[in-house]
Amino acid sequence: MHEQWATPLPAALALVGAGIALGAAAAASYAEPPAMVFIGLAAVALIVSGAVSLLRSPRLVLLDGPELEVRTLRGTVRLGSGDIAAVSVLTTRRIVGRSRQLVIDLPDDRLLVFGRWDLGEEPAAVAEKLRAAGLPVKDSTN
Repeated sequence: MHEQWATPLPAALALVGAGIALGAAAAASYAEPPAMVFIGLAAVALIVSGAVSLLRSPRLVLLDGPELEVRTLRGTVRLGSGDIAAVSVLTTRRIVGRSRQLVIDLPDDRLLVFGRWDLGEEPAAVAEKLRAAGLPVKDSTN
């Protein structure tokens, strides 16, 4: 079993592309310095967000054992089933709908939280695949 989850490549590339387009708009608004600064900051934020998504891809990998490999900006962390206290899906209500996050609880009171953006798939579906692989997944009521 070797499954992986990451931000969809087209979405990350779209962020970088939108940042480049905003950068061009910032350069074109040189007659209005405040607008140039704000548009430029937005361009940098989009480019950095897209680049981070590309650099951390794949975000989560399920290996045999079962083991999880988590990719962060600081490097890759491997977690065996003994390193994971529990995996759960956290559901929060928003004004328009619900938001779900995959939460990996580590024994040292650290949490690893992944949203749909990080995984490219519904967190509940990822949790079911982790349960099928033998990791300790808590039942959620939503």
